[in-house]
Amino acid sequence: PVSNQICAGVRVFLVAAGVAVCAASVWADGGRGGSGGREAKAKGFRPVQKLLDLSGLDWMGGNTFLAVHDAKVDGEAGRVRVSLLRLPTSLDGLQWKPLRPRFPGGLSNDLESVSRVPGTRNVLLVESGDDGSGFDRIYLARASRRRVWIRDVVEWSSFTQVENVEGTAVARTEGGYLFIWAEREDGSDTTLVRWTDLSLAPFAIGASGVAGSASFSLPEDLAELYNRPLVGIDVDKSGEIFSVTAYDPGSDGGPYRSAVLAIGDVMGGGVVLDAEPTVVGILDGLKVESVALRTRGGTRELFVGTDDENYGGTLRPLPLDP
Repeated sequence: PVSNQICAGVRVFLVAAGVAVCAASVWADGGRGGSGGREAKAKGFRPVQKLLDLSGLDWMGGNTFLAVHDAKVDGEAGRVRVSLLRLPTSLDGLQWKPLRPRFPGGLSNDLESVSRVPGTRNVLLVESGDDGSGFDRIYLARASRRRVWIRDVVEWSSFTQVENVEGTAVARTEGGYLFIWAEREDGSDTTLVRWTDLSLAPFAIGASGVAGSASFSLPEDLAELYNRPLVGIDVDKSGEIFSVTAYDPGSDGGPYRSAVLAIGDVMGGGVVLDAEPTVVGILDGLKVESVALRTRGGTRELFVGTDDENYGGTLRPLPLDP
């Protein structure tokens, strides 16, 4: 990978596989108002509309992606939780469609990942556990390129205990489906990548108990830069696992940094992690929280979604293959 540079204003270089792309980091729709915005407007300014945080992201085919947003129950009942995104084809930028699926048992709380079940239109919309708050639901949903509807729900606590899971993925194996997850482990350089069985009919996760786990640690040079070892996961058709690590200073104004890593493979019904992760791309100035793979004509592309707090979110491609 090539080092990133900050461009003028709100522009940043996203670098992967030696390819640099410079693009504006603010796009239209989904702004979050506040008293500061009202004050600025009174002086002749008005808030720039921005995309919501992309806490979870998955490719739905073509130019369409499904995203989830980390709105909480307390104080954020009116915020969008699920949306569809279409990649830009002109200076109009990203196209955004907010969705309002009906969540059984009340609104979702802190959706931090979305995972498509390979070969199907089924997706998992996954709550993080929100630091042990009791909101620990995993929703099975059916998705099209226009809408999403909830079909069923299970709770993390039915098969394990979680605190703050920000990365999940589903892989297909010879024995069925494998559900993979990891805790964020804020302030650490190590987390556990865990996995268990998943079935759709009936919908169940971990019916046989947690099948396995592997310790994932950032190497020393990365541990000095990032304080959240794993905040996003996706798996390609061959079983290769990609993840995101990030630095968050604890301020909604940043500054942030992130890296996309290749960390291992799904093999023999489980996960085999590499001795050390491979850095795929470095993103200075952005807090990436989601990663999604797209395959077109045999070429793989990685897309990342950010949650830059007060600065909103953005979606960007990272080329993988020459």
